[in-house]
Formats: sequence, C-alpha cells, structure tokens
Amino acid sequence: MAGMRTLREMVAYLGEQAGSAAAASEVKPASVESPAPSPHVVAAASPAPMAQASIGRFALRAVAAPALGLATPGLIAARNLVVTDDGAGVGAALVEKLAARGAKARLVHEIPADADAVIFLGGLRAARSIEDMVAVNREALRAARVVAGRFAKEGGTFVTVQDTGGDFGLSGCERAWLAAPAALARTAAIEWPSAHVRAIDVGRVGRSPDEVAEALCAELLSGGVEREVGLPVEGTRVVLQTVPAPLPAVSALPLDPQSVVVVSGGARGVTAACAIELARAARCRFLLLGRTSIEDEPACCRGVEADAELKRVLLAEAKGRGETVSPAKLGSRVAAVLAVREIRRTLQAIGSAGGEARYVSVDVSDAGAVAEAVAQARTSWGSITGVIHGAGALADKFIADKTDAQFAKVFRTKVVGLRSLLDATVDDELAFLLLFSSVAAHSGNQGQADYAMANEVLNKVAALEQRRRGPRCLVRALGWGPWDGGMVDASVRARFAAMGVPLIPIETGARLMRDELCAAGDAEVVIGGAVSGHGLAEPATPLKIEAEIVVDRAHCAFLDGHRVRGNVVVPVALVLEWFARAARACRPDLTLAACRDVQVLRGIRLDRFDDGVAEHFLLCARQLSNGHEATIAVELVGAAGARHYAAICEMKERSPLPDRTLAAPADLVPWSSVIYDGEVLFHGPAFQVIRSVDGIADGGLTATLDGVAAHGWAGLWQLDPALLDGGLQAAVLWAHRKLGAGSLPTAIASLHIYHLGPVAGTIRCVLVGREASHERAVSDAIFLASNGSVVAELRGIEVHALPRAEQPAGPPEAPAPRRRAGNGSPAPS
Repeated sequence: MAGMRTLREMVAYLGEQAGSAAAASEVKPASVESPAPSPHVVAAASPAPMAQASIGRFALRAVAAPALGLATPGLIAARNLVVTDDGAGVGAALVEKLAARGAKARLVHEIPADADAVIFLGGLRAARSIEDMVAVNREALRAARVVAGRFAKEGGTFVTVQDTGGDFGLSGCERAWLAAPAALARTAAIEWPSAHVRAIDVGRVGRSPDEVAEALCAELLSGGVEREVGLPVEGTRVVLQTVPAPLPAVSALPLDPQSVVVVSGGARGVTAACAIELARAARCRFLLLGRTSIEDEPACCRGVEADAELKRVLLAEAKGRGETVSPAKLGSRVAAVLAVREIRRTLQAIGSAGGEARYVSVDVSDAGAVAEAVAQARTSWGSITGVIHGAGALADKFIADKTDAQFAKVFRTKVVGLRSLLDATVDDELAFLLLFSSVAAHSGNQGQADYAMANEVLNKVAALEQRRRGPRCLVRALGWGPWDGGMVDASVRARFAAMGVPLIPIETGARLMRDELCAAGDAEVVIGGAVSGHGLAEPATPLKIEAEIVVDRAHCAFLDGHRVRGNVVVPVALVLEWFARAARACRPDLTLAACRDVQVLRGIRLDRFDDGVAEHFLLCARQLSNGHEATIAVELVGAAGARHYAAICEMKERSPLPDRTLAAPADLVPWSSVIYDGEVLFHGPAFQVIRSVDGIADGGLTATLDGVAAHGWAGLWQLDPALLDGGLQAAVLWAHRKLGAGSLPTAIASLHIYHLGPVAGTIRCVLVGREASHERAVSDAIFLASNGSVVAELRGIEVHALPRAEQPAGPPEAPAPRRRAGNGSPAPS
C-alpha cells in the first residue's frame, strides 16, 4: 500500500485481497512515457517473462495510395451529419456536395450532442499566429468530447480535417502547430472501437474553397477507409506508412567542453539520464529547467530512504503538529522530498562525469522566465549550443472526461514550453534541437488524447524547424516507446509485457539519444519495439474493416445498361469488383489472387436509380488468416441489414501465374444468332461487351470481348468488371444451347486474377462446359489478352434455368430450381 496515493486505491486493494466482489478499482491506461512521479493504476496482469526484444528505430513516410472507390461508413445513413464551419467557405461547399451524393449534412458552429456523424473542419481555419493554431487543437478535442461518451458505446463517424500540407506535416509545413487533430483521431479510434474514425490532411495552397470541398467529398465517398489520408495540392493521394529506419552513419558528437545545452525536464527521470550520458561523452555544460523548487527537506526525513518510511515519519510529524493529512497530501510531500533528492543526485552525477550543471526552477511554459534563465546561462557560459525539450505532463482521462484544464496542462508543458525554448534561443546558432516526443503521437493511446496531440505538434514542428534551419542544425523529434523507469511499476510493466511491447532500459535509452545527435536524417523517428500501424505493437487480432459503396446514376451511369424488366440490377461482376476493393483495403500490402465460394444470397435492385437518388451498401472484410499471405471473408450488406453476397478472397505477395489453360472445343460451329436479342441476353448498350461469338458447341464457346476501357465505364477499377460480366454472359449463351431456356448465374466457385485493373484492347474468352442437366449448367471461362497472356479465369460458373413462367428473363428475386448451399436468389450477369 506504500505506493498508493488515494483512499480509492487503498480500498480497491484491500477489497481485492479480501476477495470481495464489491470492491472496485479505477482502471487507467498504461502511459507510454513517464515524466511525472505518480503511478498509474492499471488492470492486474500476470507477470510473464518477455524475451529481450531489440529496440527498433522507425520513420514515417507519405506513400502514394490510389483511391479505392470506397466510402467512409456512416455518412450516407447518418440521421444527424454535421460539418463544422471552417470560416472560409469549404464547409458550406462540402455540405452541398455531400447532399448531391445522398448525404444529408448541415453546417454548424457547435456540434450538437445528438450528432451521429461529425466532420471537423477546424484544421482548415486560417490561423495568423501560433496561438490561433494551438486554439484549433483545443477546439478539436472539444468537438470530440461532445460525442465521445455516445460514440464509445454506440459507434458513429468522426472525421478530422486539417491543412498541414497534405502529408501530415512531414515536409515541414508552416501550420505545424495545428497538427494535433490527426493524433486525436488515432486515440479516438482506440477509445471508440465501434466508431469509424478518420483523419484527412488536405493541402489548400492554390485551391479554391470549392476545390478543397470537392477533394474532401471525393475522398469521403469514393476514396478509401484508411485511418489517415493526405490529399496534397498536386491532386495525388497519400497514406502514412511506418518503415524501419536504422540509424545512419554516426559522425562526431556536436559537443565539446565549451558547449552549453539547455534541457527542459532535465533534472529528473529519463531526461536526466540522457544529460548525464552527454556529460560523460562531452564534459559540457547544462542548464537544467524543471518545475520542482529546491528546498531543504524536513529534518525528520534525513537518513530515511524508503517510500513507506518517509510516509510514516512525515505522518508522525504532522500529527505532532496537530495536522490531519490526507493520503494524497501525504503522498505529495513524499514525492517532493524524493524529487529534490533526485535533482541533487543528477547535479552531482553530471559533475562527477566531468560536466557542469545549473538547475533553475521554472515553468517551461513561462516564456519570460525561460528567456531570463537562458540569458543568464549565456552570460555565464556563452552562446547556447543545443536544446533538449524533455519536459512533459500527463492528465490521463478518456476523451469524454477530459477537461479543458487537463488539456491546457499537457499542452502548456509540451507545446507552449517548446515555443518558450525556441524564442529564448532565437539568436543562438544551435547545433541541434532534440524534442522528446512519444509513440503515443503515432499510434494514439487510450486516455492520452491530449498527450498524443501535444507530441504530434512536437513532431511536425521538428520537421518545420529542420526545413527552416537546414543542415547546419540537426533537428529531431524522438517518439520514444515506454521507458523502464519513472511511473512504470510492476503492474505497468506486466501490461506492456502482455502487449508484447519491450520497455527501453534507462541506460540503453540514454545511449540511443546520444547516438541520435551524431547522425543526420529524418526529423521525426520512433524508437522502441515493433510498431503496428504507426505505433506500439498490439495483441494479434483478426483484421477487420468496414466500408461503404455509394451507387447513383451520376457516378455509375453504365448501370443503365443492366436492367431486368426495366429495373436496374447490380451485376455480380460489379460485386466482385467491390470485393476486390474491400480485400485491398483490408490488406493493402498484398495482391488479390482469387475470390472463392462466391455466394449470391439476394440480388440487388436499384429502385431509385432513375430518380438520381444514391443508394449505399456496406462492405465487411474480415481477415481469417495472416502472414505473407492472407484469407479474407467479405460480404455485401444492404442498408436494412440484409446479406446480399459473400465470398472468400485470397491475398498473396504478388500476382500468381496461371496454373492451367483451357482449350477451345474442337467442334465449334459459327454463331448465327443475334447476341443481344433482349431475350437470352437482356443487356443494354453499356453492357454489350461481347463483340462477337466466334464459335459454339456442346462443349463450350469462344468469344471476343471488350473491357471497361473500351466501353467507357468510369471508375477506380481493381478488376475489369465489364470483362467478367462478358464471361458470365457467355456462360448464359452456352447454357441456353444446353438447357433450351433462359437462365441466370447463381454462383461462382472461384475467380482467379492474374492481371489487376482494366485490360487494354480486345480479350478472347474461352468457355468450356463442365456439366449440364435439364435445369442447371456449370462451366469455366478463361480470358486472354491480345498478346495471349491469361488475365483472369472464372471457375465453376453455375447457371440455373428460370421457371417457364418467367422466360425469357426473370427478375433478380426469381427462385432458382437448385442452389448452392446457403445461396438465395440468382444474380443477373
């Protein structure tokens, strides 16, 4: 109990020890950095031996990522979609464009409590000063706080939008001080697991408000579902990718005995260890800035070391004076004693290492006090050589409970403190500027939205300062993983062990920091264990994504040519295209190789297509296996929750080579009928992709097809759905010869892809029959490009004859005489 600071903790501990089910404890997240002395209370975890993992070094890259044609879930169906006003006209234009696509949005200045979808445009606001930019960050947190409680329980859609150059500030944007909304989104995604959370960075330079709104609307309704997407002014699309970045060749340390280094938060904890390491290496001088005042400790504490013993003697002293002290107050007095002792030990260690140190008690966010302390050091020792900003503060609470005061406390130390240091050294030719950031900025961390946001600002200001200062000054933000010190007690250590996150030993971290000063390179790096996404490794869980497909006449005009009895019907070939997009969104690092067990559960009729009204469908992709290859289950769900199609997608590292060829039947005879007679094939001009049937027999047929390019289908194609639909049409033609009746496809055993995207030129289709009865026919189709290479193959195309009453063509809901297990109705090709 000696390490506990509140009665709540003590009661919870005693309740657990007594086995009382009524005892309750407060569970807080494990912090990824520990600048303050107070411990967290975390969920109990059984300590487990963790293999010594290497400490990795990673950098962030903006990587080109073409749009997938997927919509952010929850926008079209939102009952109360709100867009915050950016003050420059982007919001009003975006509301109008969303409405044209079927999303009923409204422009607001304040977010209503009942909003179920929020697009925060504050990050686009014109900001004339650093104060204006920091205010945007605070506004973003307030926006999230309004909906946080409900989104954490029920889900919703939350999108932050900012302008930091379209690459999240990696290139050094002047608006770096408002980079925090992206880090807010990372943490919100963790705290609201059922919500859809995204961050978009759109470059505005040279773009009108309408052009910015158009770029945003396109991304929201036909871009992708990546957590973070950048839209640079060049019109490209990028996503953030974390890559290993081993330390470049190490040069000489930019310090000597005459150097002067200003270190915030440098007298205690991990920053103190780093200062001591530099003192050993360079014997230089240090101005250490910290919040703790140096005062003589009470006489009763002299010679007492243990935390519990200090509490005992201080409690006895208070009682002797007739004072009643709470556990929290007693803990604060002990912490003050230990803090002063640590500062004195740091000063002594630096001196013993050959350096010289001066400690000044100052609030690093007090620009005047910091400037005065730096000026005095400059007078005594000479110009400042380098700055290390290690000060930090925590105020861990979920977004729903985070107060403005807690946000201000965290931002004041990290962000305002950085500005104070930059202002105080503006006239010094710095050799280096080192900012202690956190991996929380890259990955988010439960309960630490403000801490992640503040460190994200540090990261992007580092990029800005590096661009401004050039090669004469090394600027770097170090996104530290958790250190094995400070607040990391046994329970926190066990939590990280369970997550598979290695802790950075104090001595190791200090040496890594020293090495960072000796190598040029990225202005922003992450140092710690393996990263997942942009941050800490997470427990292995099946990867799952959700995305929406928005279908309307304006963007899918080609569907006008796919009607059954006058009704526009979604072809199964287009569904396969959507499945390809979902699989790619789920595993963008892999290539789609095949779709298996394609099930037609219920056809889709677009009843409002001719009215220009958008309809939307939900794509769900769930990873079943992981590794160098992956298996992904995909399904398409309607707005009312009905399942329409399902399939299994196989992803590989690269496109496979064909494992077989199909020979055309030897007894082909010329085709003498009209291909699109309105009976066997009902397709309109946009779907009349069979250019010619070159021959037909009881064993199959051959045909020449056109793909999407030749027919002018607009879209962001992963496959060539026109080509695939042509293959299904060919199967219907052959089935008519065998069954003597009109038919529709009911299932596809598998689609094999050997070429991604549209296929140029004409394509030869070879269809070979496998079996046929009086009501069912099964065939395979292979597609060959003009150079003879195989681009795709459909295996096990099942076609069922339509009931006689519905000849020549029935509606998509028509029952099939026989279906694959689990299948519903046939699907028009």
